[in-house]
Amino acid sequence: MTLFSTRGLVKQFGSLRATDNVSIDVAPNEVHALIGPNGAGKSTLVNLISGMLPADGGSIVLDGVDLTGMPPHKRVRAGLSRCFQVTNLFKKATVLSNLMLAVQSHRGSSFLPLGRRDGETALAERAVELAGRVGLGGELDRIAGSLPHGAQRQLDVALALAADPKLLLLDEPMAGMGPDESARMVELIQLLRRDMAILLIEHDMDAVFKLADRISVLVYGKVLASGNAEQIKSHPEVQAVYLGSEVEA
Repeated sequence: MTLFSTRGLVKQFGSLRATDNVSIDVAPNEVHALIGPNGAGKSTLVNLISGMLPADGGSIVLDGVDLTGMPPHKRVRAGLSRCFQVTNLFKKATVLSNLMLAVQSHRGSSFLPLGRRDGETALAERAVELAGRVGLGGELDRIAGSLPHGAQRQLDVALALAADPKLLLLDEPMAGMGPDESARMVELIQLLRRDMAILLIEHDMDAVFKLADRISVLVYGKVLASGNAEQIKSHPEVQAVYLGSEVEA
């Protein structure tokens, strides 16, 4: 069964075809990793999927809903949520305030224009739930910008979860992390997959091979290969253009 798919997705920048008839499938509760060298078109593809860029051809479908022509906010309502490479936080606000704002933006609120948001019990309860889900239950009163890098990434994931996504796009979630932080993120992704599918863009191949049910390799805007970890590790063209000696450890 397929939850999410792209078919023949194309994006052209002048004479450069950044994505060239890209077709991928993601099953329910699957972690599908997208890998490839710099300049392969991964960021362009994610921007097409999330609606940050319009496609020049092809289709994007999530749970039977055609997202292709939708603006980003409607894609979120349809069940698509995204974490960016750079965290998108209110860094001077607390963890709790960041999460309450995220919940409010997706669920609305009954408070009066001159009322206080912290009086909203339902918002606060949902925010506390999200913080606990990503391992930040003890950091609710912490200023977001004072959190370590890995914890800021965890908070960014929690903000994306406020939309109750069917598919979560994670754009290089391990970027800039040390080994311990990366291990915590791997554990978090393993927990999240119980409730949603995940499309993971990542350069940390150890994490990719631990997490991914399937891996698609993008090179020069095209899908060079798609398969499980062992199939990708042993693929001669993938080894030549991307993995190299990384598979020998």
